[in-house]
Amino acid sequence: MITIEKSGAKVEELIAEFRKEYGLKDWEFKYEIIKNPSSGLFGLLPRKNAMVRFYLPDIEERVASFLKELLIKMDISYKEIKTHKEGKSIYLEIISEEESGRLIGKNGKMLDAMQYLLNKVFEENSAIDHIYLDVDGYRQRQQAQFLRPFLSIFQKVRSEGKPYTLEPLNASERRIIHKYIEKQKDLSTLTIGEGTKKRMVIFPAHQSASEALIHSRQQRQQGQHNPKKSNLR
Repeated sequence: MITIEKSGAKVEELIAEFRKEYGLKDWEFKYEIIKNPSSGLFGLLPRKNAMVRFYLPDIEERVASFLKELLIKMDISYKEIKTHKEGKSIYLEIISEEESGRLIGKNGKMLDAMQYLLNKVFEENSAIDHIYLDVDGYRQRQQAQFLRPFLSIFQKVRSEGKPYTLEPLNASERRIIHKYIEKQKDLSTLTIGEGTKKRMVIFPAHQSASEALIHSRQQRQQGQHNPKKSNLR
């Protein structure tokens, strides 16, 4: 959080100017009036300006503040909101326990709707690419379930030293596999194709992307077995 002090004729004008300058809503920042304006005694002394100290939150704090306000309006209690930032992506997790079922909704629809709203509110902020929302580890469990059928393929790539091309996946599914492979020092990924669903090539890290592409074309010509995916939201 950054602290900024501003002075001017009126407190109200300073607050309005600060809000406009940084594109903030009232709930996104706090302020402290250091000095109220004074017109001077009987007009004989010089006028004194007001001084206000503003507390400018970073982008993670702003997103978390909006989420807290949303939960209050929904009359939902929670224990904690965890946040962390990776590049231009912000990850939030609501620790609720008692209200987790209500927050997740049927098949994760409520959680998806809240995540969509967060992204819509902050879509014009250039510091953010995407906001991901989870509740009590729900998405982590879903992702682990999604990854399970692919683990044998990853091991096959390791043992045989040959690339493997997966069936077309949507963006969220590709992101899960990519993040998992990123943590595996001996494997790499390559995305090929066009449209919303694209293929991913899993290949040994010591190989080049061009080598992986050649193997991928050969595999698709010969045909290969891919695991059945579990539904992921």
